[in-house]
Amino acid sequence: MKISSYKDNMAGEKMYKESYYNYFLEIDEVPVLVNLRTGAIAEVKRENVQKIKEILKGNIVDEELFEQLKYGGYIVEEGYNEYEEIKMRNYKARFDNSKAMFTIIPTFQCNFDCIYCYETKRNKIMTIEKAEEIADYIINISKNKKTISIGWFGGEPLMNFKVIEHINMKIIGESEAELFSSMSSNGYLLNYIDVSKFDELKIKNVQITLDGIEETHNKYRPLIGGGKTFDKIIKGIEKLFENTEKTNVSIRVNVGPENYDKIEELFEYLEKFPKERMKIYFRWIFQASEKNKDFHVHVRDFRKENSFTKLSKLYEMAINRGYKVMLPILNGDMYCEFDNVYNMVIGPEGEIYPCTVAVEEGMEMGKIENGKIKLETKKHLKWHSHNGYEDKNCKECKILPLCHGGCRNAALNGNRGCPEEKRETESFIKLWYKVKKFEKKMVVR
Repeated sequence: MKISSYKDNMAGEKMYKESYYNYFLEIDEVPVLVNLRTGAIAEVKRENVQKIKEILKGNIVDEELFEQLKYGGYIVEEGYNEYEEIKMRNYKARFDNSKAMFTIIPTFQCNFDCIYCYETKRNKIMTIEKAEEIADYIINISKNKKTISIGWFGGEPLMNFKVIEHINMKIIGESEAELFSSMSSNGYLLNYIDVSKFDELKIKNVQITLDGIEETHNKYRPLIGGGKTFDKIIKGIEKLFENTEKTNVSIRVNVGPENYDKIEELFEYLEKFPKERMKIYFRWIFQASEKNKDFHVHVRDFRKENSFTKLSKLYEMAINRGYKVMLPILNGDMYCEFDNVYNMVIGPEGEIYPCTVAVEEGMEMGKIENGKIKLETKKHLKWHSHNGYEDKNCKECKILPLCHGGCRNAALNGNRGCPEEKRETESFIKLWYKVKKFEKKMVVR
């Protein structure tokens, strides 16, 4: 379909076509036009719907609307290759070394025995001496970089809080780059450490998992040897908010058949916390190991084909209660941070892993020793060799600008790695629109 603008004709004719990545939907009786490549979301006046459809077909019936559609990326020049644009953006992100990004595992030890845990329980714990080596390495390669990003992971990272303090404080004191730090924690040990240090340590965000109300959470996420954890976590979050000014909390809720219908009750426990410092997101419990096969089959049977629509109801529930939410697939120009060739996961002994769901023994692809890194080139190349932009199915997929080929780890294990948003793209778009509307940040008016 070709569109020519009178104004463009005056300076030499330009021909236009509709973007491949458009969706035109009716959401809550409001016509909404979305472009997945640009992220443009526009509410459309009812009287303009037919005009816009005509313009997208190639008939300019309103010059002002035509210019607005061009601005939002809903139409592009005839010779413009949108696929090549998003591929270039992805490559730039994957090979960007302007920032130093690390995920550090100070210990594989954990005080929880979650029924869906994919990690093999190991007793590795980082020493202060190894922490010093790792900090020196990070400081050294961060020269001439503006920022350093460190995410703390586990096991349970707070079981080795002294290492977190040591590395963060050394970087703050000796590096010219600004530190941004975050943490994934089960939240239980927030009650037993001095959380007032988090602001000084530049820990900007802590992700904590609450799997529904007390009953289901305690079943899914008990202490090792048995024991309830829910109340302690709630108290730990309360303590964190009371003793910090800049640390935010992301609540992750892993959803399964036993807690799905009880999620709304969870919000009652969270009402005491400052909503401006919280975000909530929901993901289905996923199987990343051979443990508890029957449990995971039960989860898959419950999810069925409309799994994202089911999750959307939980997101909408949170929005309606005034909570900010996070949509994980909206992660910039990469599927996740571990697509970047310079990002790495550092284990307790300085060993290097490709991502946080690939930390089992045998998956190491290098090590930091004496302040230097030694990479196993073959493993490193294999991890980064997957490229969704070379896959025929991915090339034709309209959600490619958001998923960029999907999960690298899944692909390398013989699976497609597609996010569940692909199966129900319209449900995802409807949720995205509602989130944007809630945030009052409509991209195109």
